[in-house]
Amino acid sequence: MGRKTMKVLVLAMLVNLAFGLTYLYIAPSILAAPENKAKPVSIPQAKAAPDHAQDLDAQWKVLKEREHKVDLKEKELEEIEKRVDAKIKELKALEASVKKEVDAYKIESNKRIKYLVKMYTSMKPKAAASLMNKLDLKIAVEVFLNMKGDIAGTILPYMDPKKAATITRMLVTYKNSGGNSP
Repeated sequence: MGRKTMKVLVLAMLVNLAFGLTYLYIAPSILAAPENKAKPVSIPQAKAAPDHAQDLDAQWKVLKEREHKVDLKEKELEEIEKRVDAKIKELKALEASVKKEVDAYKIESNKRIKYLVKMYTSMKPKAAASLMNKLDLKIAVEVFLNMKGDIAGTILPYMDPKKAATITRMLVTYKNSGGNSP
């Protein structure tokens, strides 16, 4: 809803309120008055009308103050919304940047794993096993995953039996989990 529409609605409500209060104020005196219309208006009733006008003025001022406060809150919320939108945009840019860096890291990591695979497959199985025993388990698993099975099968028997068993378990888990990292 637009700002002008909101103001028109508030003004219409105020006019309605004024007429409603006027009706409620006048209706009891009309209902209580006899049907004789020639009867003059008494002085107390004439004094009551200005009081009623003062009440309406006071209510009008209160409504104007409320409208002003609502306008201020609306402006404040718009500013907050702008700041939140800017932060969201900034975070999306940061997310894209991080994703790009992670993708670049994965590509580089895959290149290094392929290089290791090439290096270990060109070695004698016993020498490769000796070096593989010193590798981090996750790296060793990645290397074995990228090797041909027959080459990996010649290296594994020369490795430390506990480490070879752990690597084998991780390879099975890796394959059972659908190819996710161990």
